[in-house]
Amino acid sequence: MVDLRQLTDELESALGVRSLGVLTQGGQKVVFTAEMSGQEVVVKVVFVPQGPQGDLVRARAHREVELLGAVDSPHVVKVLTDAVELSSPVDAIVWVEERLDGEDLRVALGRAWDESAVRSLLTDLGKGLAACHELEVVHRDLSPGNVRKTSSGRFVLMDPGLARHLEKTAITGPYQPGTDGFRSPEHVPGGDCVPASDIFALGILAYCALTCELPVDARQPDYEVTLASVQAPSVRAKRSDVSDELANVVDRCLHLQPARRYLDGGELVLDLESWS
Repeated sequence: MVDLRQLTDELESALGVRSLGVLTQGGQKVVFTAEMSGQEVVVKVVFVPQGPQGDLVRARAHREVELLGAVDSPHVVKVLTDAVELSSPVDAIVWVEERLDGEDLRVALGRAWDESAVRSLLTDLGKGLAACHELEVVHRDLSPGNVRKTSSGRFVLMDPGLARHLEKTAITGPYQPGTDGFRSPEHVPGGDCVPASDIFALGILAYCALTCELPVDARQPDYEVTLASVQAPSVRAKRSDVSDELANVVDRCLHLQPARRYLDGGELVLDLESWS
């Protein structure tokens, strides 16, 4: 059982935050709201178990902070401190991020969106992915819980803890994580996630926003086989009112072959910005 009083005291000392309050708690993580230098922030605490699993958790937490610190985009959540290790041996990794208002997409995808909202989703997240892809980083878990829509309507990528650096595979490993229903064909065992894999996941988000359905049902028993071998249906099959321009973009994002999709976030954004 975590002694939250002791933990908050340690966080105040290590990170220079105050007015801590628990936002969410579960598993290996506790997230606090707090104030730092007069700014509302979020403090993330990842507990480190003993043994080899602890080494993996520790490396993943440091990698998340390193990646966030390297990316400069209004469409990727900002990290405000380095990762700090509490206690010795390490009991927890802690850091501070900007606090985003609004809500994640798990609620918003319960209704059909209009075209302008979907274009904003594609453009904003395309820009966020472009900033990651320029650094040779693949997010690998572009699911509704990892995207926030702020009160101003801006879409922001969060939680790249499962990301993979294409130039540092020895650190990030070959395991392909992700959320069922929002995975790409390359997420299937034996696959190799690339920037175009994030584009596929973004296409799923856009498809869901337009239709309130997944293009490939994750509940079916042969989900992975279908995902890896069957072309996803066109969004026009569910939304005949969608314009040709938007339908073509979503369908291209969802192409079975990575080389036939937009190759990265930058290419997607260029296409969207070319619309009249």
